[in-house]
Amino acid sequence: MTNSVKILDCTLRDGGYIIDWEFGKASIISVLENLSEAGVDFIEAGFLKEAGVNDENTFWHSPEEFAKSAKPKQNYALMVNFGEYSIDNFGHCETPNIKIRVAFKKNKQKEALNYIENLVDLGWDVFANPMSTNTYSDEELLELIKSINNICPFGLTIVDTIGNMYEAEMLDIIGFIDKNMSEKIAIDFHSHNNLQRSFSNTEALLKTKINRDLIIDCCVYGMGRGAGNLCTELITKYLNDNYGAKYNIYPLLKIINSNIKPIYNKKSWGYSTPYFIAAIHGCHPNYAGYLVNLGYSDENIDRVMRLIPQEKKTTFDKEFLKTLI
Repeated sequence: MTNSVKILDCTLRDGGYIIDWEFGKASIISVLENLSEAGVDFIEAGFLKEAGVNDENTFWHSPEEFAKSAKPKQNYALMVNFGEYSIDNFGHCETPNIKIRVAFKKNKQKEALNYIENLVDLGWDVFANPMSTNTYSDEELLELIKSINNICPFGLTIVDTIGNMYEAEMLDIIGFIDKNMSEKIAIDFHSHNNLQRSFSNTEALLKTKINRDLIIDCCVYGMGRGAGNLCTELITKYLNDNYGAKYNIYPLLKIINSNIKPIYNKKSWGYSTPYFIAAIHGCHPNYAGYLVNLGYSDENIDRVMRLIPQEKKTTFDKEFLKTLI
């Protein structure tokens, strides 16, 4: 086991893709309160956005705005998609229980790391979230780690964007990072369940000794676009049973019954062959979702996926996809 293991619940952020983040004000409050009651270590409450913010969704104008809904002793996180939220919107951190997560594509790494460094200089605890981490070569990953060591953010997230990582690849990447990255920086693991590997990969990771704190991302009922994510209720119960954790499962069941199942009954998620096909071809899941909405069969989705060139696979390009179909 690592020095410590913590849970970061992403339901209100990653789960929001299912319903355009329109959970409803009462449901948002309920989920926040029950996740806190469950003892979840970090609650990711949604995205920082400059537009489209309202009381019914999980977009927030600023950390200070979200702080009005936060409990002072609970740790939270808010996500920034790099390029969508100006650094000028941040002042010096006065809410240390709110962490900032910055997601970025490989081709925007230099600019994103500068953004992260500016946030760290302002006193914010920051997660660096390089999308599709398993597409980095060893040389690219080492370059990233060197920059991360210089900046010293709160954590580095291994993001299985495509959901196609098997245990050996995941452990190789995390082992490489653990060997080369400062022990002050936590490792965070964010998986997707396209190949039904989220839980088993996490279980293998928990059995591996790494020299730092480990954070595991998850969503209640696995809520997330396509194949969904690691289930919060499963991983917390596993940690209770095997590692002496003390998470309260009952509030998670309340969330499932009151807040999540009504959504699932209208718009489901979970394992499906289109998202399996996207994963085995190394393609962004949005390609599968788009083709499903057009009524494509599994065989035709596979045919189209085979035509997507390597440089187009990991970032969804709708206009390019239209040229193939």
